[in-house]
Amino acid sequence: MPQAPLVLSIAAADPSSGAGLQADLLTGAALGVHVCTALAAWTIQDSRDVVRVTALPGTDLAAQLQVLAADCSFSAVKIGLLGSAENARVVARFLDAHPKLPVVLDPILRAGGGRAVSDAELRGVLVDELLPRATVATPNAPEALQLSGCDELEAAARRLLATGLAHLLISGGHGTDPRRIRSRHYRADGVLSCVEQPRRPGQFHGTGCTLATAIAAGLALGRAPDEAIPTALAFTAAAVAAAYRVGAGQAFPDRCSALRPLGERRA
Repeated sequence: MPQAPLVLSIAAADPSSGAGLQADLLTGAALGVHVCTALAAWTIQDSRDVVRVTALPGTDLAAQLQVLAADCSFSAVKIGLLGSAENARVVARFLDAHPKLPVVLDPILRAGGGRAVSDAELRGVLVDELLPRATVATPNAPEALQLSGCDELEAAARRLLATGLAHLLISGGHGTDPRRIRSRHYRADGVLSCVEQPRRPGQFHGTGCTLATAIAAGLALGRAPDEAIPTALAFTAAAVAAAYRVGAGQAFPDRCSALRPLGERRA
């Protein structure tokens, strides 16, 4: 029996299934990898905003990671919303025990609706303990500025890469160009690549989760970051182009749209 490529997602649950672990599962299924999930936090949220985030105790997260790692051979790790500095430190210790695993860090600081989902202590652990252990980090522009303490993206990129991070992808969804999204991929060796994509009208739930998990899937399938990153950006753009409505707020990217025959796609 073949062994499936395995991605471990350490993140929060979203009851609307538009973001978080649920989005990671859909993304992995669409891209041909199996996603195991370690729950770091519960959220109360819908398509409009996050109402509350409740972090699991660090001991519970550590127990999940220990049991999964004893049974499964992971090919990549994706880290999303952790809920607390305690959980971030648990993840750092886990990564130290598995130093060869490619790691994609999505440092979520605010929900799509604007509510803060991190505090200063958690942000400090993200920068000091998780960024140095990551292969790729995927902050959006506001997150990159906040994590770095800088006022300008180029300076922010330099400061974040100085932590030891190998690849920094600053996603471009928060840009001001009404027609184009411009994402910047910075490498530790100084190489900068830019990817431009059409901007779709509207707001979308879980695009950052989709992007980070798609990169992790690419790494799990043996792609180098320079290939996995643009491939994941293209996948995310296609999912957004096929987005659909669930509630009154943001639309949900259709991660599985490419798996359906053309006649079965949503109108």
